[in-house]
Amino acid sequence: MIYECYAPLYDTSGQIRFALLVAVYLRELLARHPINGQHMLDLACGTGTLALSQASEGWHVVGLDSSPAMIAQAEAKLSGATLAGSARFLRGDMRRVAELLPPNGFDLVTCTYDSLNYMVNTTDLLACFTSAAYALVPGGLYIGDMNTHHFLEFEWGAYAVREQDGFIQIEQSHFDPQSAMSTMVLTGFVGDDVAGYERFDEVHVERAYPSTLVHKLIERAGLHVEACYDSFTASPPGPYTQRIFWVARKPAEAQYAAPLQDTMTTP
Repeated sequence: MIYECYAPLYDTSGQIRFALLVAVYLRELLARHPINGQHMLDLACGTGTLALSQASEGWHVVGLDSSPAMIAQAEAKLSGATLAGSARFLRGDMRRVAELLPPNGFDLVTCTYDSLNYMVNTTDLLACFTSAAYALVPGGLYIGDMNTHHFLEFEWGAYAVREQDGFIQIEQSHFDPQSAMSTMVLTGFVGDDVAGYERFDEVHVERAYPSTLVHKLIERAGLHVEACYDSFTASPPGPYTQRIFWVARKPAEAQYAAPLQDTMTTP
């Protein structure tokens, strides 16, 4: 399972920066797309940085992630946090939220930092959007981001090395234009020059989707797309956009979004 060994190193390796940026950007998006309440579900919450940031500002947040190691990190951070709101973390599959939570319970549902790109077929991607629709109150808002085809093919480098005290991270990536999938092999070495290093390897696969298909799947899940933005801006996506943030609302008259079976042909 990915993140099992990487979870304790995730924040200190620099990955925490994205969640901190999202926390700031979220305020801007909510100013443009207001909601009434402060109950939030963070799908694929990872180590809980975004969830705890929101909870520190008075939100009542549930973080959901399939990785027990990431949930353990989130709970460790929660145990020492002083919050104006509240937070709790659950291990679970973001494609099957209905198995864990009641419907119509959250004013905001988020899913960020490539998490949707890990859904490598339309059935799973639609299930994530349907889970969000199920969890939202009528009039509630969904915000999620996805890497673009341009980014995965041209901007995500084929090779990278990151070094810090006690940890060396090596990334080797390959993009397959036919499947629109990028495969990244992450190799980590944990330890020091005296005691030696322990190695672990993880394989991360992400798929890029045409924005027209993403829009169609979001709408099919029972949400109405209000906007999509070039990452961390108020501008619409362009041909060289690396990441798109999608903003969609559950119709005010909708009460419950039942799981859908995907009958679309996978492109």
